[in-house]
Amino acid sequence: MFNTRRTGKLIATVLLSAFVFALSGCASAPPNSGFLNDYSRLHEDKYEDRSLQWYEKDNFNWQQYKKLMIDPVVVYFHPQAKYRQIDPEAVKKLTDYFREIIEEELADDYPIVTTPGPDVLRVRAAITEIVPANPAVNIVTTLAVLVPLDMGGAAIEAEFMDSQTNEVLAAMVDKKMGNPIDPRFYRGFTTMGYAKGAFAAWAEELKKALKTNP
Repeated sequence: MFNTRRTGKLIATVLLSAFVFALSGCASAPPNSGFLNDYSRLHEDKYEDRSLQWYEKDNFNWQQYKKLMIDPVVVYFHPQAKYRQIDPEAVKKLTDYFREIIEEELADDYPIVTTPGPDVLRVRAAITEIVPANPAVNIVTTLAVLVPLDMGGAAIEAEFMDSQTNEVLAAMVDKKMGNPIDPRFYRGFTTMGYAKGAFAAWAEELKKALKTNP
């Protein structure tokens, strides 16, 4: 007898496996936007994150900085960004959210200041691509294969500078996309949920760098 339930589970497994494989295959750093002062020193991440390019000055000690001076987050879409015609109000909400999540993640341990100082790290950051998710598609795929499959995300470029000398101590180019097996799958049910998730992940990584000097 033809077992439709078993067949459905098999199809779902095949679809999910294929999609996860496709995601892992297309994870790569986005094109340079022109926001950073110098791209020539960037190199691939030592932990083999193919979406990340990174530079850090030799002997740079993150832990010497106890405060942050954060420039206004800007949108600086790279030339090959697919989704450039996003509602300006939605973009402003994302830039505001990016700054807010950095402050929320770090302010308790690293006061946010507005003037340079010997222990103040200046952060320049730009959103260089926004990839919205399609909530309607994700509702359908969640009902069919139990996970959302229309992944959103974002790309950023950032520089970390000594606030007194403006010397670039570290820089990064990175793109983070949603993952269908992420337990926070609910992000796929809003257009910008995965983009916001990417910003939260970057804030966590910055805090880790300041605390552990990776």
